[in-house]
Amino acid sequence: MALWNWFLPHKDTHKKAHLISWEGLLIYVLLFILLQVSFSIISYTKPGILGITANIDQKRLIELTNEERDKKSLSKVVENEALNKAARLKADNMFAENYWAHFAPSGKSPWDFILGAGYKFTFAGENLAKNFYSSEEVVAAWMASKTHRDNLLNEKYQDIGIAVVEGVLNGQKTTLIVQEFGTTEILAKNPTINVQGKQIAVSPEDFNKPLDYSPSANKPIMTVTSQVQLNTSSLLDPYQISRVAGFSLIILVTILLSLDLWILKRRGVFRISSNHIAHMALLSLTAGSLLMASPGAIL
Repeated sequence: MALWNWFLPHKDTHKKAHLISWEGLLIYVLLFILLQVSFSIISYTKPGILGITANIDQKRLIELTNEERDKKSLSKVVENEALNKAARLKADNMFAENYWAHFAPSGKSPWDFILGAGYKFTFAGENLAKNFYSSEEVVAAWMASKTHRDNLLNEKYQDIGIAVVEGVLNGQKTTLIVQEFGTTEILAKNPTINVQGKQIAVSPEDFNKPLDYSPSANKPIMTVTSQVQLNTSSLLDPYQISRVAGFSLIILVTILLSLDLWILKRRGVFRISSNHIAHMALLSLTAGSLLMASPGAIL
């Protein structure tokens, strides 16, 4: 098999280049699977090597939250140190127990951290986010989700606390953002907290539990109350690597398809087959997915 047959249509049979055949597309899929498997192996063997560089400002998150509330003529929420502490306790615990959820594997609940910080609430709520590049992206993602938007725009809330914490989660450097809301007016008989769009009643007995959720001593965690500027000397961003690989592949296949059409036209056997259309549709779909994709997640 001639090397040029991988890149150009066959000179006698005019068969497409191997790299734009369906077999070639299968090879690309297998390569991307191998890339993702490699990320998993690196995360397991070299924790902290993979991750993203975030630039999240805690004060900016509060400003953006109040800007969204102002658009709906809602009162602004005021930064509360107890809720800041609760948010930090929650983030520290997620790193210490290595989980990404509102409820910890050990059974700790969102209200445990709020009460543990000394905040006695009537109404409370929690939004979580991780691995966004900017404060604006975080709030935009929350606003794009109905349950998170309803929480952020809840008229019952008066106070807010936010923690931006960087550590290692599932083998990757991760930036966690915890947003806590609360109101301490008159303690209700059945205080409630909003978690993932569900109003959960909190038992009054929980308000008197002795709580101590300090971060694990053997889990290095850095709290950033202003901006997160990660040290990127040994940091590889798996999202950007996949994105660059994806766009490089799209460019390569586009060039090969263009060469295929141009060469065949010069040979007098010009054709636009259903395969060409399928390839272009697949390339357009892949490019759109890469442009809209984000490493960030909310909960």
